[in-house]
Amino acid sequence: MPNKVRKYIEMVVAQKPKKVGGICGDHVVIDRSPEATTIILADGIGTGIKAQIAAVMCASRLIELTRQGFTLREATRKLVDTMHQARTINIPFAAFSICRILNNGQATVISYEIPHPILVDNRLAAYLPTPRSFPLGLEIVSETNCALNYGDGIILVSDGVSQAGLGHQYRLGWGLKGASDFVNGCLIQGGDLKEVPDKILARVKEISGSTYGDDTTCLLLLCREARTLNILSGPPGKKTMDAAVVEDFMKMKGRKAVCGSTTVEMVARTLKVSVSMDAYSTEFHKPPSYRFQGIDLATEGAITLNQVYNIIEESENKLASDSAVSDLYRLLHSADTINIIIGTASNPAHKAITFRQMGILPREAIIPLLVEKLRKMGKLVNVKCY
Repeated sequence: MPNKVRKYIEMVVAQKPKKVGGICGDHVVIDRSPEATTIILADGIGTGIKAQIAAVMCASRLIELTRQGFTLREATRKLVDTMHQARTINIPFAAFSICRILNNGQATVISYEIPHPILVDNRLAAYLPTPRSFPLGLEIVSETNCALNYGDGIILVSDGVSQAGLGHQYRLGWGLKGASDFVNGCLIQGGDLKEVPDKILARVKEISGSTYGDDTTCLLLLCREARTLNILSGPPGKKTMDAAVVEDFMKMKGRKAVCGSTTVEMVARTLKVSVSMDAYSTEFHKPPSYRFQGIDLATEGAITLNQVYNIIEESENKLASDSAVSDLYRLLHSADTINIIIGTASNPAHKAITFRQMGILPREAIIPLLVEKLRKMGKLVNVKCY
C-alpha cells in the first residue's frame, strides 16, 4: 500500500450552455488510478442534445480505452479515425482534449480540433502558440508536455472560450492569447487560482454581448499535495500479526481512523496507550467513539460504517454535529487518497440476529460497497486485507 505523498490533481470546472436553461454540448470526464489522473474535455459539434450525445460518446470511449491499457496516442488514434469518418457520413462528431498527469507531475495533453492548453501557476499563465503537431491516421493532432509542481496547473477550454466575442468586440474571437492575458490579469490582482474558471466564463459572457455564443467550458487542473486518510478496521486473521499490522498502520502518512471496538483495543494494546470514551449515547445514530494518542478518530465499527455508507452522498449541513458518523463522513470527504486496511478475523457479534434485523452488514460486506461509492466520488481508494 502506498506510503508516500503523491501529487494530486484537483479539477475545478465552470460550464455554461449556449442557451439559458439548455443542455450543454460539452462533457468532462475524470478518471483516477494509482498511477495517474486522466481528464477528457469533449466538445460535441453544434449545441443541445445532439452535441451532448456526441461529446459523451467520445469521452466515454476515450476513457474506457485508457482503462483497458491503451496509451494516449493509441486511444486518440482510434477516436480520430472515427471522427474522420464523421466528416463524410452522419455519425456523431466531437473535438476533444485528453490529458494524463502522472503522480510525479509529468503531464501530456493531446488536443484534436480544440484549443490548446494554457499552463498556469500562481504568478503566470502562458500558452504555446505553435505546439507540436503531427498526423495521427488521416487527421492532425497536437501534443503538449510539461511537468507540474505544487501550485501549477493546466487550463483546458472549449472553443466557446477561444471564439468568444466573435462579431462583437473581437473580429476573430477572443482567442487563447486573450484568455491567457486575462488570467495573467487575475493573477496580478492576487486572486485565487481556483476562481479563474468562473472568472473566464464571466468575461466570455461580457464580451459576447451578455450571452454565450456557444456551449462554453473552462476547467482548471491544479496540482497540489494529496490529502490522505488511513482507516484500520478489524484485527488480522492471525493474532500473531496484530503488532505488525498496527506498526505498519502507524507509519502511514496522513490522518488515521480506527473503526471497531476490538480494533481500538488492539491498537491501544500494541501502542501501550490508554483509551478513554470520547462520546457515548443510547441513540442509534450516534455510535460510541473513543480517544487515544496518535489517532484522529476512533469509533465503533459495523454500525458506524453502515451509517456512513448510507449518508456519504448527503449534504454535510444535514448531519448531526456531535456524531462519530459525521466525523468519519467529514474525514472521507476531505481526503483525496483513502487507504483501508481490513482485518479478516471473525467477529461473532456480526452474526447476531439483531444485526440482521437492523440491516447492518458485516465489515467484509459494507466496506466494498463504501469503496465503490467513494471511487464514484473521485476518490483514489486502496484496500488491503490481513
